[in-house]
Amino acid sequence: MAGFYAMNVTQKDIALRLNVSASLVSRALAGTAEEIGASPETIRRIREEAGKLNYRPSAAALALRGMPTKTIGLVIKDFDDPFFGHMVREFQRLARGQGYSLIMTGCDSKDVPSMDMVSLMKYEPDGLVLCGSDFEPGGLEVFIGHGLPVVQLGMGAKRKGIVTVSMDQARGMELLVDHLLKFGHEDIGYIGDSNESNLRRESVLADVMKRHGLKIRKEWFLRVDGADAGYSGMKQLLALGSKALPTALVLADDVFAIAALRACHEAGLRVPADISLAGVDDIPFAHMAIPALTTVRQPIEEMAKAAFEMLVSNGQNGKRTDLVVEPRLVIRESCGQRKQG
Repeated sequence: MAGFYAMNVTQKDIALRLNVSASLVSRALAGTAEEIGASPETIRRIREEAGKLNYRPSAAALALRGMPTKTIGLVIKDFDDPFFGHMVREFQRLARGQGYSLIMTGCDSKDVPSMDMVSLMKYEPDGLVLCGSDFEPGGLEVFIGHGLPVVQLGMGAKRKGIVTVSMDQARGMELLVDHLLKFGHEDIGYIGDSNESNLRRESVLADVMKRHGLKIRKEWFLRVDGADAGYSGMKQLLALGSKALPTALVLADDVFAIAALRACHEAGLRVPADISLAGVDDIPFAHMAIPALTTVRQPIEEMAKAAFEMLVSNGQNGKRTDLVVEPRLVIRESCGQRKQG
């Protein structure tokens, strides 16, 4: 309808078009118009007109009546990481399928993350999703204090009011190490950074390797910070000389791994003929790398669905509890038989 947009349509607009009172429109849409003697035909006309105008009640009005606003807030840890784009896309699909809206914000600092509380609270969200591990943005206590459900997609410190949905890190590293062992790799290295999530992944990998009786060599376990950490970390490793390199390398995530692939290419090191590389996450373009990247897939679809259902149910199906989901090894081209000699 010309001149009207869903975001501008009010109950008063509907009342003016039908020449009825705004209070009658309110009751008809709330299902209480019959209590004051409104005819079924009038109620039908009001609801039909609301549908034509694509009327949506404001979140504030719904919240005042104690009703769900069908709005969920997303707080993204790092917009630069393509892994989170995959996460947001999955939430958007789930929300649309059930008539929910998403309000999204990011953190303005990686050191002291805080979220745009004004934008989020204006829409009276039914709950909040923290997309990423090991971060608690400023303002979170406002949500928890109001009893709103908060779900973290990723690992984090145990805190009352926050439920986590995360991948089984130990299982993921176990799958990867088993795969490398099948190719004869016993000299395995790691490149990550000082991000808490990646430090945990490094520790888990080391534990898995020890259980398999594999030696941990400090010079092969690197922590490099910065936007190009995977690339510069691989350069540092290459500086050891071809005879002193591990035969296989696990990278903190797929972005690290793809950057390391470039460093290997520039140095004339063949993957996987000279060294095998593997990542974590299975970001959407991991299969486009040359060679295509072997990686541990975080089951984002399953994780997002679980988090979404926790928020939508608001505890109706029982107490919300932390959930750990099973990863899957995606075998592609970047890992191969250990080079002899």
